[in-house]
Amino acid sequence: MRGMRSLPAALLGALAAAGAVAVAAFASGGPPPEADAPPAVDTVVSHGTGKAKVVRPARLNNRTIGRAARRARALAVPKAVKAARREAGMLARAAGLRLSDAIGIARDVSPFGYFDYDTGRFGEGDWCGRWVSRRSDGTRAARHRCFPPHEQTVRVTVTFATD
Repeated sequence: MRGMRSLPAALLGALAAAGAVAVAAFASGGPPPEADAPPAVDTVVSHGTGKAKVVRPARLNNRTIGRAARRARALAVPKAVKAARREAGMLARAAGLRLSDAIGIARDVSPFGYFDYDTGRFGEGDWCGRWVSRRSDGTRAARHRCFPPHEQTVRVTVTFATD
């Protein structure tokens, strides 16, 4: 008689465990993403990095600092593409290929959740915020501060055709 009572409890426990696994699988977003397809046979893929100085605005607030950072990023993109073209030229010469025009470009960005000073000191687009510092007597002082970046860095991946 005792064994008969534990059977429904065991079945209920197994059902609950299977339900928990199904909920966890559904919440995880499904299967992992597929790997990127390999590049075409007649291409060279290279990476480039460009940097540009940020001109410090006269008035420091999120809008003016963000505008200055965007201007610097716009100046850094051609430098990054030029560096990628230089690297692709070296790769193509080493392989005995002749480099042609760019057929694709992508800006490399940090993964979601990765902290990056190029996008804001206090979060994405937030260059100003509450800054807490410690005084020599051990007390803390909080005040509103703005931290404009000194430079902006842009990374790109460029795909070039070959002849």
